[in-house]
Amino acid sequence: MADLRARIKAIEEGSGAHELYSEHASRNEADALGVANPNRKHAACMETFQSESAPLQDGCLGSSRCANGQKLQNKQTKHADADCDQAQQAFAKIQRLLCIREHASTLLRKRLIANGFDEHVASEAVQRAIDCGLVCDERYADVLVRSRLSQGKGLRGIAFELEQADIDPCSVPAYQDALSNENGPDELTRALCLLDAKPPKAKRTREAAYRKLVQKGYASSVAASAARIFEERCRCDGLSAH
Repeated sequence: MADLRARIKAIEEGSGAHELYSEHASRNEADALGVANPNRKHAACMETFQSESAPLQDGCLGSSRCANGQKLQNKQTKHADADCDQAQQAFAKIQRLLCIREHASTLLRKRLIANGFDEHVASEAVQRAIDCGLVCDERYADVLVRSRLSQGKGLRGIAFELEQADIDPCSVPAYQDALSNENGPDELTRALCLLDAKPPKAKRTREAAYRKLVQKGYASSVAASAARIFEERCRCDGLSAH
């Protein structure tokens, strides 16, 4: 209908009627012979190409996805193997440290991280050691308190060490037993024994003795009393020597 109207208009205007009619006739003849126009031919070719190449594209896409999936799986496997190796190395490190002395779980974890192990690997290795009974914070605390007491260290210093290991000093029976005598003869006696075994070398004996005891973790009251007694002993020993 649009072509007919165009022809009519051309005829009425008296220009281009022959060319328009020839073009229309040629188009109808081509359609009748089954020959598509260039645009239609291009569209048909594109449809054919897309329909034929669709399976190929799907196959390529599937292959690409399969390859990517395989790469991801290989990468995950490598990471898992690396984590497994790290876990074994971390656990072996814990075993070596425990052959030397007891260790607290928190301090072991910090040490592993400081040695380059990942945080989650260090935590899992320490938990494995706890489950195996190799690491026990209660046992560590008891050994620590008794060894420090035998070394002449004060209770305040011992409490500080326990707190550094995330252990509450009041939860340790050995510490509680010693704490009940903190200001009594036992604590004072240990302070004096420490000064006798390793006397401070300074002109002001009392001040030097006081500083030494405080540095060893003794309470200020105990350190003051022990320093005073130690000074008196030194004075008496000096007088008796003359």
